[in-house]
Amino acid sequence: MPSATIDFINKLNVATMWMNQIIPLLQIIFGTFGNLFNIIIFTRRTLRTNPCSIYFLASSINNVLLLYVELIPRYLAVTWNLDASTTNNVLCKLRNICQYLPFCLVLWFPVLASIDRFLSSSRQVRYRRWSSLPIAKKVIICTIIFFLLIHLHLVVFYESAWNGRAFVCALLSYEYFVFWSFFGPIVACLLPIIFMCIFGVLMIVNVRSVQNRVVPQGGVVGNERTRSNDRQLIIMLLFQVLTILLISIPYVAVNTYNAVVLVMLNYRLSQTGEAIFNFAYQFCSSLYYTNPVIGFYIYTLTGPRFRVEMKRCTQVGLNSALTTTGLTQYLSERNRRILLGDNQNRH
Repeated sequence: MPSATIDFINKLNVATMWMNQIIPLLQIIFGTFGNLFNIIIFTRRTLRTNPCSIYFLASSINNVLLLYVELIPRYLAVTWNLDASTTNNVLCKLRNICQYLPFCLVLWFPVLASIDRFLSSSRQVRYRRWSSLPIAKKVIICTIIFFLLIHLHLVVFYESAWNGRAFVCALLSYEYFVFWSFFGPIVACLLPIIFMCIFGVLMIVNVRSVQNRVVPQGGVVGNERTRSNDRQLIIMLLFQVLTILLISIPYVAVNTYNAVVLVMLNYRLSQTGEAIFNFAYQFCSSLYYTNPVIGFYIYTLTGPRFRVEMKRCTQVGLNSALTTTGLTQYLSERNRRILLGDNQNRH
């Protein structure tokens, strides 16, 4: 093998190693901050009565679970070779079912939010009735149970075993491995992307047509405030869907190549091709794992109401911290009015 090729392979392997060490840490830090802020904001009185906010809230909780149940153990296993599930069969089975459930739901909660916004923006009353808080809560529970049930077979086929060189937690059945290579990406990525595209387009069509809807004059202020919140949630969701599509399609593509070419057709890559594929797969995976991180930052950029609630939460938190520590006495009168007066007016 030419020295230039060897050097290229080594550089790709080094780049892959550093990517696996740095990117997950940033995702965990920014994802934890953003999703915890989402949970606080979407549980506030002004937003928690909207069914779309409930889907955003469920998505944020699921994202936190994914970061700490999937991303951190994956980071420790890949970077530091710390994985207790490789030597414990029960832990191996539990780890995979607990990881794949939130992993699968990452894209399905935005799908549910898209369906809800499509229903709420419809001109037909019978569709709008399906966009309600009780229905949203039932749909979330049913969705979690459904995806838990369709992933229970992982408990049967994942095993901890010795592969001749080390203990691994893996799929030992080749037939099931082939099945999972298609089932996993289709259920977790391809189908939700298709549904997001469909209901995203339908949502835009409804939003354009709803402008011509005749609105009753009674309760004008309340209706206008509700419609404003709905419009902002739709804009936030559309930007999130667009971002999800951009960063998820490469992951779907590389998994499709892996399932069809490498698994089903059993094609053997050269040493150079293996290094390129490994780098591409890790890069696309890192890009995909940005999905549970970016929600808060998209909402902040695109949602005025979200920014207002974020500012209020920040002021309340800062006020509580300063009051608890007794630092408010050191503030000037003007700053004290800004921090305490505004918060008192809002409570």
